[in-house]
Parts: sequence; C-alpha cells; structure tokens
Amino acid sequence: PGSVVGQDRDDGMCCLVRKNGLLELIKSDKVLTGPQRIAQIIQCRERLPNSGAGGRQVFIANSHLSFPGDKNHTINSERQAKEAGIILDALTRARNDWDTTTSSSSESCLEIVCGDFNSNSCSAAAALVEDNNFVNCVSATANQLLTNVGGAVNIGTTHCDHLGNRVSVDHIFLRVSKRKDNKDGQRSVKRERCSALALGYLDTQGTRILAVQRDKILISGSAVLSDHRPVTAKIEWPRLKKTDEKLSDMYVNVTMPLDPLEPAWGIVQDDGS
Repeated sequence: PGSVVGQDRDDGMCCLVRKNGLLELIKSDKVLTGPQRIAQIIQCRERLPNSGAGGRQVFIANSHLSFPGDKNHTINSERQAKEAGIILDALTRARNDWDTTTSSSSESCLEIVCGDFNSNSCSAAAALVEDNNFVNCVSATANQLLTNVGGAVNIGTTHCDHLGNRVSVDHIFLRVSKRKDNKDGQRSVKRERCSALALGYLDTQGTRILAVQRDKILISGSAVLSDHRPVTAKIEWPRLKKTDEKLSDMYVNVTMPLDPLEPAWGIVQDDGS
C-alpha cells in the first residue's frame, strides 16, 4: 500500500516456491504492519514422494520493516519492534488456523521469519523475534564455529541504502513449533534458551542450522552490490520414524551449559548394547 489511501506503491514483495521443489504453496496472505509497510505470511507443505499425504508444514513471514528515518533512535527502534510484533502475531494466527484443520497433535512445523529489518541483529525488532524462541541463523553458525562468545552476530554488508550506507539488515530466524503450542492465539512466552539452541539445534529430533552465507548478485557475469545481497540458510529437518524417537534421549545436556569441546547433543552413555 502507498501513503495515499487506495493507492498502491510500485514496488512490493514476493516469496518464490519452486514448482517441483520440496515444498508446495498452500496459502499466502498480506499483513499491513505500518503506513507503507506490509509483510507476507506464507504457508507451504512438504511435498512427499508419490504425492503422499501427511507432509509437514512450513510457515514463512516475509518481512520488510520501516526505514529508521526519524532523528530519534528510540522512535525508530520502537516502530520496528511494533511491526515485528504484528508479524509474529500474524504468523501465530496462521499456524493456529492450520492447527484447527487436522486432528494430529504431535506433528511439528517449521517457522521462518526473514527479510529486510532495516536494522542489524542487535536491534529491538531482532531481539523481540529471538525472545519468541526463534534462532538467528547467523549467530547460531558463528557459535558452531566458536567465533562468538554469545549474543547477536551480523553477517556483513547485505544492503546499500539510498543514503549510501552499507548495512547488515537482512536476517533469517528459525523456530520449530508443535501443534500444542499457542492454542490460545498468543505468541510464545520466552523460555530459557539452552546452549544447544544457541548453536542452532532447534529441537531434540535432529533439526539444526547447517550453514548461512551471503551471496553476490551477478549481472552479465559481473558481481555487483545491488539493493540487497541474498542471504541463504541451509538446515537439516529430518523426518523420524516412530522407531527413531529415542534420538531425543541423546540430548541429555540441552539445558546445561556446554563445554566448547563437548558435542551439542551432550555426552551419550554407552549401555554396552
């Protein structure tokens, strides 16, 4: 939407899903987050071999927060945090709507908040997302490489804004949720973050962040720093059989601080079998 009621802007946002990829598009909705800002809430479903039923759900919040144009930093920060809250609420509603359509109570879904935050990973908006149990992919991989002692990490320049500033404003946050969460339609209450979560281990079933990279845009074979540089994250989201559910027993130390040389899943005792 534009600044004038009933008038649209020339630009917008979209989320592209491969026609024959691992996900199929189920639904896409627009959410108004500010006078000239929208977010896109996308629901996708895992495409199983041979058109099998029961594919897991993926919810994506494609975000574009307000530019920090006010001279008062606090006003900018609070505006972006408010918009992030609207996006999180919309994502929760979309997930709850999906919950009411099926009877399974154990299936989990993957939730993604991503896009141009117009602020770095230390901002109030990013902090709010992490307070709702999302994991910053860049910070998680930095922890895995032992290049971070804790806290938010920026991936480097991802955007050259209209003022000529080179900033790091494009982020990807991930969370695994179960159907039983947030049945009242409210956002999650912040839980104590364990060491394994900070390292990108999103659950006790093996879902984890593998890598994050900032790419270059190539035009006619030449690399350019365009409006934004693409940021991509690679994750592992295993589908476990019932016989594999004992994998959760391996994560015996997920609530305890980890030694840097200790595996993130803790020390597994050998029972001799």
